[in-house]
Amino acid sequence: MTVTMVSVSETAGGAEAHTVALGRGMRDRGHDVVLYGRCPGWEEQGLSRTEIGLGPKWSRRTMATGLLRVPIERRRTRTITDSSLYYLQFKREQIALTAPLSRRAPVVWTEHGRWMGGSAGRLLLAGYVRAAEHVSRVVCVSATVASDLAPVVGRDKLVVVPNAIDTRRFTAPSPETRAALRGRLLPSHFQDRRVAILAARLHPAKRHDRAVAAALASGSALVVVGDGPDRERLERLGAGNPDVHFTGHREDVPDLLAASDLYLYCGAETDGTPTAVLEAAACGLPVVAFRGDPGTELIPYCGGLVIDEPSDLTAEKVSTVLELRGAGVGYVEQQHGRQKWLDAYEQIFEECR
Repeated sequence: MTVTMVSVSETAGGAEAHTVALGRGMRDRGHDVVLYGRCPGWEEQGLSRTEIGLGPKWSRRTMATGLLRVPIERRRTRTITDSSLYYLQFKREQIALTAPLSRRAPVVWTEHGRWMGGSAGRLLLAGYVRAAEHVSRVVCVSATVASDLAPVVGRDKLVVVPNAIDTRRFTAPSPETRAALRGRLLPSHFQDRRVAILAARLHPAKRHDRAVAAALASGSALVVVGDGPDRERLERLGAGNPDVHFTGHREDVPDLLAASDLYLYCGAETDGTPTAVLEAAACGLPVVAFRGDPGTELIPYCGGLVIDEPSDLTAEKVSTVLELRGAGVGYVEQQHGRQKWLDAYEQIFEECR
C-alpha cells in the first residue's frame, strides 16, 4: 500500500508529531509512505518528502491570501503521484485539495481538535462541508471531536482513534536514573527544588501564562520546553525570575519529563486528546490541568489535579499531587500505546483503498 500525505507546517507541535509517527509506523510495517509538503521531524526519520510549492498553513493571519491561492494549489496536485490513498490533516489541504485528489484515490482526514469558533470557523465551515462529500473517512482523536463533526459529516464516515504515544520512549525512570537526569539537565539552582514542567508548542490560544502563574503560586520552579509564536510574551512574563527557565525546542523531552516532579497542562479550546498529558503520565508525572480545557477528562486516569485558577495551586496541594507519581503509567500503556494506534490506522487505510 502507498500512503501519500499532503501537509505543510513549519512549527513542531502535536499534529506534526502525529504525522511523523504515522508515517514512520506505516513505513516500518512495510508500506510506502511519501509526504508532499513540509513537516518538522519528517526527514529526520529518514522518510521521503517532495516539495509541492504550497503556501503557508492557514491561520487567521494567512487566510485571505490562502483562499486566493486555492486555484493554483489545486493545479499543483497534478504533480502528486498516484497512490493507494491520500492523507490530509490541516484545513487548507482538506478544503482545497480533497476534491481533486479524491478523483484519483480515496482521501482520509484526521481531525486533531474541536471546531474553531469565531468568524474564521464560520468562514471555513461551508467549504469544509463541501469537501467532506469527497472524503472516505474522518479519523477523530476523541469522541468529543467526532460529536462536533457529526452534524456536517456523515456519521458513517467518522471513526474515533484516540491519540497515542511511544511508550518505549516515554517511560517512568528509576530513582537513580531520575537523579542523574536532574543533575545533567536542570539548572543548578533547580537541583533541590520541586520542579514543574510544560512541554508544548507555545501558542497564545493555550494560555501558558496560567502555568507560569500556577508554578510561582505554588513555590515551584518551572521548566518551559518548546517554541512557538507565544514564546516571546511568555519570556517577558518570566523575565528576571530565576524560578522560570525556558529551554526552547528540545529533542530530549522524555528525559526532561523524567527529571521533573509534575506537569502543568494548558490547552486551547479547540484541542482534542492532548499527547502532552499522555507523555507526562507515561513518565510517571502527576498532571495539573485547568478546568474547562480539553483533555481534563484524562486526569482521573493519569493521576493529578484539576484547578480553576493559577492561585489555586498552593504548596500544600502540590505536596498532595506528588503522592500520585506513577499513577497514570499503566493506563497510558494499555489505552494509548503506539502499536494499537497503528493497528487502527492500518485497518482504516486498508478498508478505504
